[in-house]
Amino acid sequence: MRDVNLQRQLAELKKNLCLRNTARVKIEETKKHVVFFSFGNPEQRAYVCNGIGDSFDAAWGNAVTVMGKKVSKLKLIPVWIKADVVTSIKEYTLPDFLKYISQIKINYFREGIAFDKRFKIAFLEQEVNANVFIYENPRDSAKTLAWKNINFYVKRNTGLNLLLGSDVVQKVYTFMTESAFHDGNQCYSLCSNWLNNGRRFVDLDKNNLRCIIEKSSEYLCEQVQKSGAFRYGYFPCFDREIEHYNILRHASTAYSMIEAYEAVKSERLTESIKLALGYLVQKGVKQVRDGQGVERGFVVERTENNSIKLGANAVAILALTKYTEVFGDDKFLSVIKSLVDGIEYFQNDNGQFVHVLNFPDLSVRDAHRTTYYDGEAAFALMRAYALDKQPKMLQIVEKAFSHFIANKYWRHNDHWLSYCSYELFLHKPEKEYLGFNLKNAQGILDFCLSRETTFATLLELLMATRKLIDYCKEKSMFVDQISEFDEEKLDAAINYRLEQQLNGLLFPEVAMYFKVPKHILWGFFIRHHSFRVRIDDIEHNLSGYCSYYQHKRREEPVQ
Repeated sequence: MRDVNLQRQLAELKKNLCLRNTARVKIEETKKHVVFFSFGNPEQRAYVCNGIGDSFDAAWGNAVTVMGKKVSKLKLIPVWIKADVVTSIKEYTLPDFLKYISQIKINYFREGIAFDKRFKIAFLEQEVNANVFIYENPRDSAKTLAWKNINFYVKRNTGLNLLLGSDVVQKVYTFMTESAFHDGNQCYSLCSNWLNNGRRFVDLDKNNLRCIIEKSSEYLCEQVQKSGAFRYGYFPCFDREIEHYNILRHASTAYSMIEAYEAVKSERLTESIKLALGYLVQKGVKQVRDGQGVERGFVVERTENNSIKLGANAVAILALTKYTEVFGDDKFLSVIKSLVDGIEYFQNDNGQFVHVLNFPDLSVRDAHRTTYYDGEAAFALMRAYALDKQPKMLQIVEKAFSHFIANKYWRHNDHWLSYCSYELFLHKPEKEYLGFNLKNAQGILDFCLSRETTFATLLELLMATRKLIDYCKEKSMFVDQISEFDEEKLDAAINYRLEQQLNGLLFPEVAMYFKVPKHILWGFFIRHHSFRVRIDDIEHNLSGYCSYYQHKRREEPVQ
């Protein structure tokens, strides 16, 4: 190939892999080297080819030749190149392979597969998952191979019209690889363990944390349209845009963007934040008079038959108060007050909140929907209280917490309850509120240290407890109570969740295998939900990283 930049990328990739692993594997009783190249750009799904040889240089050269022909034939301009070297192979009969993958959570199969010993029909793990080669029966979780998808992909990637199926394929060869990726500027070593396979190694120091926050918040920025509404999300395997909309998630996503702005001061965020908040207030907030003639503000969910959710009022307050605090602009104060009055309407005499009302008559639709709403409401009221110290807000929260404590809400291990108990403690430093927060975290630490999914709200919960403990230590408050909490396990859980969340970040080397990489690049996905990339999926990951970044800045002030 004559492309100088492409030659440079290949040379750097080869050097990277030669320093790490150029293993040989047994193919038809002889030792061979197998090299894969994935090459593409932000506009379209990557192409993949491979080469086999008796030596690493021979396999590499064969793969380069195949890639060169493909690039020339399709007039491709590769920006990204990923190289994989096969390090191990296992052989299964087709029935045994299906039995094996049926034991694995959907989309968590992390091996490549070949349908012949010589790797003439072979696919990297990322190809398998991004093209939906595996279907799951929802009744019993049994897995089958989606031959239609496989044949369609083979035609697209190689031009071959194959009719692969269970009557043709008798054996399946799974394989693992070591890999490296080049983005046109820099070469990255990639991870090869089961959960982090195929994404770059990242040292989560302040600089890299800042980069992640900037990239993912700018992704959200790009999703804000001129109207102020977000592009809600994608199922990226086939670039299917999610048509549904949810004003609650709109508000909470705007809140996370303001957190990101506070952390990294990226000016690109400012206009998008203002557009998103403008949409929230203009399209979402409605004033309603209750039965006593009191006018109150409510966020109306038009896409859910005009429902009024306690959580929507709450996250709208969170977004608007955070904007007021960070930007020093008080234009939303009257809206915040009306929404606080709206939350007051949801509370019963015993402190419990009703969760969903009907618009416009304010009749009860759902007395209970999700505990999220309770924590969101209390958290929002405390943030509003911090702005103007209206006693009513604190009274509503204390009344709610009496109900939470009496009913042992800490057993829900909910991140919003961690947030609100932290905020309440700042203004009312009482032992029972500290105890609530600690129990809310203590009960989930083992789960946090073992959960294989990215589960972004776990980091949010843990960081709220970390902040509260740090605050108590700084003020020398409740020292004995704090000493009984397992801080070592808390910090281990935080570090584990920080790493796990990286497995859901759409780095270029991950995004390149999906249909239109630019639609999802630097977003976050949920693997077991068909790799869904939705604004709230990004929001929760972003909020957790922002909280940890601020924690690191407090520990190690920027020079």
